[in-house]
Formats: sequence, C-alpha cells, structure tokens
Amino acid sequence: RNNWYPGQILEDANYTIKDVDVLARNARQAFLDYWPVRGSRIYRTIERGPLCDVFMLDLRTYRGPNTPNRQTKRSRETDFMGGKQLAWIKGQLRASTAVWKIIA
Repeated sequence: RNNWYPGQILEDANYTIKDVDVLARNARQAFLDYWPVRGSRIYRTIERGPLCDVFMLDLRTYRGPNTPNRQTKRSRETDFMGGKQLAWIKGQLRASTAVWKIIA
C-alpha cells in the first residue's frame, strides 16, 4: 500500500531505509538530478513560441498531509500547490499572451 505520510517509519522488510522523510528527500533529489531543471524549484513555464505556453506544476512538494479528507474549510491540510506556487500560476496565466495555455 502506497500511503506514506511525513514522519512515518516503514515496517516493510523490502526497505533498508525505513524513514519516509529520508526516502522522500532522496526521491526528490533523484528527480532533480534526472530532469534538466535549474535550481530546486520544479514548477516553471516553458514557452513554445507565440502559440503555446506550458505551465509545469509541482503538486507534491507543497501539498498538505494525507488525511481522511473530511475538512470543511480550506487549511494547510487541503493545500496542493502552496501559496507561492498558486500566486505564481495565477500571475503566469494572466501575463501569458499565448493562444494555447497548457497546465501540466
């Protein structure tokens, strides 16, 4: 079952590293090493000429913890993008003059 949460210690014998926080940090670094992105921020805009802008989002790094999803109000537990990324995408969409705007 893949339902890790911050601070969790895995009991599965298949893992030599049991600390989910360490595994998540290592996985993020492996992603950044593999993908040709500058810096440590995953979200970005890729301009493909005057017709198309591609907005790449990071829906993992800034999301709230796993919960039963019974919240009735917006809170840190309901976040997916975080405040900075949300403000960024709104600004990018407003400023884009491309005909096609793709959110990926």
